[in-house]
Amino acid sequence: MTQKTKLPELLAPAGTPDALHAAIHAGADAVYFGGNRFNARMSADNFDDAAMEHAIRTCAFYGVKSNITLNTLPTERELPEVLHYAEKLARWGADAIICADLGTASLIHRYFPSIELHASTQCAGHNADAARFFAALGFSRMVAARELSYADLLTVCRESPIETELFIHGAMCVSQSGGCLFSSLVGGRSGNRGACAQPCRLPYQMECAKNESSKKKSAIRDEAEAFPLSLRDNCLASHIPQLLQLGAASLKIEGRMKSPAYVTGVVRIYRRLLDEGRAATAEELRALSDLFSRGGSFTDSYYRGTTGRSMRGIRTEADKTATTKAEQAITAGRPVTRRIPCEITFTAQENRPTALTLSANGHTVTVTGAIPETAQ
Repeated sequence: MTQKTKLPELLAPAGTPDALHAAIHAGADAVYFGGNRFNARMSADNFDDAAMEHAIRTCAFYGVKSNITLNTLPTERELPEVLHYAEKLARWGADAIICADLGTASLIHRYFPSIELHASTQCAGHNADAARFFAALGFSRMVAARELSYADLLTVCRESPIETELFIHGAMCVSQSGGCLFSSLVGGRSGNRGACAQPCRLPYQMECAKNESSKKKSAIRDEAEAFPLSLRDNCLASHIPQLLQLGAASLKIEGRMKSPAYVTGVVRIYRRLLDEGRAATAEELRALSDLFSRGGSFTDSYYRGTTGRSMRGIRTEADKTATTKAEQAITAGRPVTRRIPCEITFTAQENRPTALTLSANGHTVTVTGAIPETAQ
């Protein structure tokens, strides 16, 4: 008899409370989101303290893990505030903190050893030696660099002493694992402080001062050539059976800046693929592309180890139109609902109020009613 391999968790993004609920009800096993400070997507709506506490408790009720992003590079003066915030997260019951700064992670582990630490992709974990280093600092999981091939990931997953998490869908940074200074140098908005302006998505033209004809030729290029730093989104939906053999703990969808409809659609498709252990069909790939793509298609070149010019892509008007239609269809369709198994007990006894008790996920609620009348 073939033994069924345990599925990796499906980790979904949540940039807003609505996106959080979308991820939960679409079937995510875990959700990652950030507060209104110290996270790498400061332009997302994010969660204030009250919303954060409620979100963590909501995840716990549905049996979904909450991974909180503290993945910017704080300054020395900010460390007391970072620790104070980490204390709140631990008290509210967050399952894990995603960290990019090793000093911050070390402090959190020293004062709050009970909470899990995940080494962010910004830590540039490219191999099992990096995972061993992170383990010594108190990390329980490494988010693998997005540039790794299948062969590299296979080695990391087999030899790492801690869990491995890897990106399977969403936008990619042209820089190595997001370690980029472009935005901070040209616009004063640092990606390492959560404020990247994405200058890599803009058009550029190379000019040759020595040869005027080269300048003219460089201007006559197809549209994609004018955006030399913009990469297509990553999509590994066609490799699900192979991914399931890796032994990774978590498969991650990028997109904390995306809408609830996008989160619903993408999570729903990957949930189905994981549960059925199969690759995406052409129809499912088209649905993913309609929800968001650059140039109507994706890339899996890092995963296959075939990097090159074909990885580049830009967001066209046709892409935007397709996204609008796809999101409208999801919003207008039947809402997805995550059902929770529960036990229901009803009692009716003479001279006592009726009582209805519901129990689910460790929570129990009882309501009482009128005293039943004697049967005539």
